[in-house]
Amino acid sequence: MEIAFKNPGLRYMVDSIMMFQKDDVSDYWRDSLFRIYSHMDRAHFDSLDTKKREDYIYEVMKNIYEKELDIITHKLDRYERNWQAYKEQIEDAFSDAFGIDCRKLFNDMTCNISLNPIEPRFLATQTFDVFWLSSERDALGVTLHEIIHFVWFYVWQRHFGDDVSEYETPHLKWVFSEMVIDPIMRADSRISGLNPYFADGCTYSYFYDMTIDGKPILETLLDMYKRLSITDFMEQGYDYCLRNEDAIRSQMK
Repeated sequence: MEIAFKNPGLRYMVDSIMMFQKDDVSDYWRDSLFRIYSHMDRAHFDSLDTKKREDYIYEVMKNIYEKELDIITHKLDRYERNWQAYKEQIEDAFSDAFGIDCRKLFNDMTCNISLNPIEPRFLATQTFDVFWLSSERDALGVTLHEIIHFVWFYVWQRHFGDDVSEYETPHLKWVFSEMVIDPIMRADSRISGLNPYFADGCTYSYFYDMTIDGKPILETLLDMYKRLSITDFMEQGYDYCLRNEDAIRSQMK
């Protein structure tokens, strides 16, 4: 497993931010930009059309990017060194979790450092973003989360051979893939012990409060994960989500 840690440039970062600043995007996602960059004028921004919003963000981010470029560059080196320090441990853990030799796979992953406080991932290119203010431990936590997605859907696609477009939101296969982050990490301290986010929740917060028939759904999935092979877990876990989809989606709201 290899990761290239890169600075993708200001234009990429602005485009990434704009993905989450469309009018049809929930404030759950939009608000983080204005919390982090509190000097931005939210009321003014919301009054602008799309092109002017992009221009406004570009100018704000340009000032930050130029001022902090040395720190951004230094962070990339720190992320790389921390990844290399734990790479073999992570490869061993994921190889055991997914029943494949991960050491020989996923050698073209890319981690882009970004001014965007939201950290998207892209399955097709095995690319993900890390927020520039993240420490090396924080960045590794994000990296572990995203690698689970990459390996999960690699194994899933080989097993099911289904439509890859269903691996993204709002499809249930995406919802299930976000749920399984916790049981996969929880079952192996080699992974969870490296993730600074694990104790407070390594996936979306609403999954930790979600119950089906009075039992926390993540506990149910953990029980299944521990006793089944990975492909049996994929089959039975997804069937469980299908049977309870209405309850899952209502609690996500």
